[in-house]
Amino acid sequence: MTFPYRSLFLFEADSATIFEIKRLDIQSKNPGHLYFWLYFDNASGQLTQLDFEDMSTAEGEHLRQFRQGRLQFNATEATFSPTDSGPPLALRTVTPPALPAELEKALFAFFA
Repeated sequence: MTFPYRSLFLFEADSATIFEIKRLDIQSKNPGHLYFWLYFDNASGQLTQLDFEDMSTAEGEHLRQFRQGRLQFNATEATFSPTDSGPPLALRTVTPPALPAELEKALFAFFA
C-alpha cells in the first residue's frame, strides 16, 4: 500500500534512522492522525513508531519528547537519548529529508 506523504525531518546514524512524516491522504484536525515519528533499526530492518509526548524549540535547537526517549536536534546534528538508559545515539541531520528507497519500502509496509 502506498500513500502520499511529506518527509519533514530525517536523521541518520550507522545503526539507526529517525524520521518524521506527514500523511497527505488523511483529512483530520488531530495531529496524531497526520504526523508520525519513526525509528528504523538499520541492522534488523525493523521500523517502529515513536510515541510523541511533547515538543519545544529555542534558539535553533529543537526537542521532541517520546515515550521511548528524547530527540534533540538542530540544522546539522541530533541526539536521541533512549528512556531505557541506553547510550545516546548521535545522528546527522539530512537535508532535504528525502527518504531512501529502503526506508520508503519499510514505511509503506508499516502502514499496510
